[in-house]
Amino acid sequence: MEINNKELIELINKMKEEKTPESQNKVIGQVLKSKFLCPVVLADAPKGGGKVQITKDTKIQFSIIKTTDERSFLIAFTSDEEVNKWQKEKMQQSIVYTFEDYAKIVTENENLHGFIIDPKGANLVFTEDMIKQIKTSITKVETLEPDTEVQIAAPKEYPEELLSKLQDTLRNYTEVKKAYLLLMKKGEEVSYILILDASGKEQELFNTIASSVIPFLDGMSLNMAPLATDFGNQISQRFEPIYIAVEE
Repeated sequence: MEINNKELIELINKMKEEKTPESQNKVIGQVLKSKFLCPVVLADAPKGGGKVQITKDTKIQFSIIKTTDERSFLIAFTSDEEVNKWQKEKMQQSIVYTFEDYAKIVTENENLHGFIIDPKGANLVFTEDMIKQIKTSITKVETLEPDTEVQIAAPKEYPEELLSKLQDTLRNYTEVKKAYLLLMKKGEEVSYILILDASGKEQELFNTIASSVIPFLDGMSLNMAPLATDFGNQISQRFEPIYIAVEE
């Protein structure tokens, strides 16, 4: 699989120059979309590299970087060029991983403390705390208390990839009858809010639905509220849904 992370590298360089929350969010959004080369040692791998068929029984040993304070980090390379900066001889096997893959491995292994993107290039560190914060801030269920002041508006233009992925995902759940995707401003925070009509199953569906669209949020949070509330009723009167289930 060809790995192309030119846009991510450009955003990282811009973030280092600007040092603004907006540029940071753009980097996070692109990281969530990106694929990386994770260096590993595979059992029975051919010497000098080459392709290996990975099965559930394949033993994988991750190559790690240790910091001066003895913390261990996985490595996420953005290209073969970055891999070659790290190792001179092409002996290393690599697996293509996403942010979600790294997050799962790190959070399930107490001996790992995060991952580093291009240690001899961008050298961008994602600690375990940062990973957890990103996942929590991007996908959360919003419970609006009575009299909570929020501003709701429809985006001037929906991000095409986000809208397409969300609609495709919703089609997989027969419980979902209707959905609205809007912008919500609560205090100074602006986020997306997904209002679902899902026959009372909104809570259990939300994490699955949200996880599928994380890479397309560009660092913004995604909140959820059920349609069967006073708030939801107001939404249905003011805005058009982005999804209506087809009756069969």
